Order: sequence, then structure tokens, then C-alpha cells
Amino acid sequence: MPADAPIRQPSERLYQTVARRIARLIEVNAKNTDWRMPSERELAEELEVSRPVVREAVIALEMRGIVEVKGRTGITVLPVRGPISAFDKINADSGAGPFELLDARMAVESSAAAMAAERATSYDLATLEDCMAQMEYETNAQLDHEKGDRDFHMTIARMTGNAIILSIIEALWVQRDESLMWKKLHEHIHAPSVRPLWIGDHHAVLTALRMRNPEAAYKAMTRHIQNVSKELMEADERGRRARATALSAER
Repeated sequence: MPADAPIRQPSERLYQTVARRIARLIEVNAKNTDWRMPSERELAEELEVSRPVVREAVIALEMRGIVEVKGRTGITVLPVRGPISAFDKINADSGAGPFELLDARMAVESSAAAMAAERATSYDLATLEDCMAQMEYETNAQLDHEKGDRDFHMTIARMTGNAIILSIIEALWVQRDESLMWKKLHEHIHAPSVRPLWIGDHHAVLTALRMRNPEAAYKAMTRHIQNVSKELMEADERGRRARATALSAER
């Protein structure tokens, strides 16, 4: 990475910093015909960040027409009008990246589940059972905005009896719903394949809460959010491969 690569700006999100550095890397090598765009794995190693952060940065670049990702072909640099350095204004972006949100949810909601296990009432458990019934009733097309799923997590937040925790979790879900990057990742989720897994995860959380077992509740919630994160990465990769196959068929 060049010594003059952009550094992280105050209040800038990590994926935004990484996106600016990748944009700068593209600009520096624009006239080098022998240069190739590194893979996500190579970028993660070079920039010393996780692959989910690189994935968020690449999505941000895609949404600005700077790169395109074509399945196995990897990251392709698109013709750009004007200097890429204008991308430095990325810190005016739409908010947290999807994996950043999931990390925050895992930190807060896992602890909330542990607290809820110690304070669960029969009414709370009955409410969670109703949420589960709603989740099983909802159609695959409603996976992106499932009321049952959201109500399940917000019920656990309320079970903590802590208004601050409740407000934090609610704010994280609002950010998720408003995130354009989340929607872009989520559009490749294959609902019929993930629904049984995610419903099973919720059953595990509910079982731990019924047992009033904080440690089991913590682990079950952590496992669920890890599964969501893993599926988002894999679904995005499947979507990229599908686009590449479709383009090849058109030719």
C-alpha cells in the first residue's frame, strides 16, 4: 500500500476507510497495464482487516460504479469519469456496514439473551412462542422484513428490563432496515434454504430461556447471529456467480 494512502478520518467507519484505500490503490495503478486488482482475500491480508470488512468496502465501491464483482472473475475496475479521489467523500455514506451491524447485534443481543434468561416470566415465554408461530407462518417472500423475527428479538430486549439495552437493540434494527448495503446483500438470500436453519436457531434460544439458563441463551443467540453473517457472505458469493453465469450465457 502506498505511503500516502488515505488514513482513517474521525468518525469514519472502518469499511469506509478500506473503500477509500482501495479506491486510492486503483487510482495509483490506473496507467499500469500489468497491474491486476487484488482478490478480497489478498486485500484483507494487505490491509490487515477481516474479509467481511473488505466485502463491505467492495459493495460500497460497487454502489458508486467504481468496481464490479463477477463471480470467479473477481473484482473488475470499471471506467470512471473524473478522479477516483472524489470517493474520499464516502464518509457521507448511508451508515454502518451489514457485518458491522451484525457484530454489534451479537455483542448486545447475546448479553441481552443471558439477562432475559434470568428474568423470564411465563408471559414472556408465551409471547416468544407467538413470535415463533408467526415466523413459521410467514412466507419466504417476507424473509427480508419478517415481523415475527423482529418481534422475537425485541421481546428478548424488553425481557432484560433495561430501557437502555432495549433502545440500543431497537436502534440497531432500525439501522439494518434503513441500510442500502444490507438490502444489496440480502437480495441473494435463498429463503427456503435458510428459513429452517434460522427458525431452528430461534427455537434453541427459546429453549435456553425456558430453562432459565443464561449461558445457554448467550451461546444460542451468538450462534444464530453468526449463522446470519455466514449466510450473508455465502449468499452474496452465490449471487455473484449467478450473475457471471448469466452474462456468459448472454454472450
